[in-house]
Amino acid sequence: MTAGKEPGRRGWRLAVIGAALLALATGAVLLEDDGLVRHAISFQHAGDTVNGALILPTGVRKPRGCMVFVHGSGDMPRDAHGYYEPLWRFFADKGWCSLSWDKPGVGASGGDWRQQSMVDRGIEVSAAIDMLRAKGGFEETQIGLIGFSQAGWVMPKVANWRDDIAFMISVSGAVNWMEQSRYSGRRRMEAEGMTATEIEAEEEADGKVDALIRNDAPYREYLDHVAGTTGATPMSEAFWGFAKRNWRTDVREDLRRMDVPVLALFGSHDAYVDPVASAETYREELGRSQAPFFEIETLQNADHGMLETDEVKPAHRGLDAWLMLASVWFEGKEAFADGFFETLAAWLERTADARNGTDASTKHPTLAVR
Repeated sequence: MTAGKEPGRRGWRLAVIGAALLALATGAVLLEDDGLVRHAISFQHAGDTVNGALILPTGVRKPRGCMVFVHGSGDMPRDAHGYYEPLWRFFADKGWCSLSWDKPGVGASGGDWRQQSMVDRGIEVSAAIDMLRAKGGFEETQIGLIGFSQAGWVMPKVANWRDDIAFMISVSGAVNWMEQSRYSGRRRMEAEGMTATEIEAEEEADGKVDALIRNDAPYREYLDHVAGTTGATPMSEAFWGFAKRNWRTDVREDLRRMDVPVLALFGSHDAYVDPVASAETYREELGRSQAPFFEIETLQNADHGMLETDEVKPAHRGLDAWLMLASVWFEGKEAFADGFFETLAAWLERTADARNGTDASTKHPTLAVR
């Protein structure tokens, strides 16, 4: 550290996380009761048993509602490796329960998420809601959807299929599969310090792989192509099939069909989803919809997961991923960007007012930047 210069928030965070990880490794961290009641749940989807948890606020006989958590991409367990914990506690403080589960093929759930389309994922979410409705005391409970990244392609389908969804909260929701892939690839290359020439060459190579996906090329043809590319690590056959199944995915039409309130949050420092173009698309398409009202906010110094940052940098692999998760484990709500939980709280109040008939607006689109 330079003499006379105070460490920034990130510097303090890394120091705190390092100390906390050391304490955890030496057994010096004591975990206290988090005030949540967790019940195991299970439901059937595509012939497999999916397992998860219903998280209830302590001492609340009947929750005000239940938030259904919809995962982003990858091998995601019910708690998203601890990322959901501060959110569960936040909603519990507001009198809401939370429902989440291990993705198919992850943790205690059967199946394989890599065999799914976004429609399949939507059917899975709907099955979870049916299970919740069938439980005693939840027949009339209001349901909110909250989802992250890839969930932005899933939740609108569920909201459009069902008539019992109160609202949807999309966090860093992607718009178009191929556009999102190109954006995240460029942000990764820039973070790695690649030159403009190197970026151009890699994007050209990625374009050839995209062409194979669009042409439904078999896995062997893809492997032969990658074998001639220096330093390329091929994706698995299962994920190759996943990409071919989903590359046409685009949320625009689903957004135009929405008829429930929508909150869409984006981070100014998102390295995976273009916050400017995505926010504009949400504003344009929801403006054509029958949603009674919607809000679109871009939070400053927020990354893809709404965590505070001053870098546009991918952080889902290796040490970066562990540091990101550790910040949530040991800082809780403080790890998130300013305004995130305040925005969620205001949204719960607004949707409650709308249900009670005290919100005068019938359609009030907004585009806000913090």
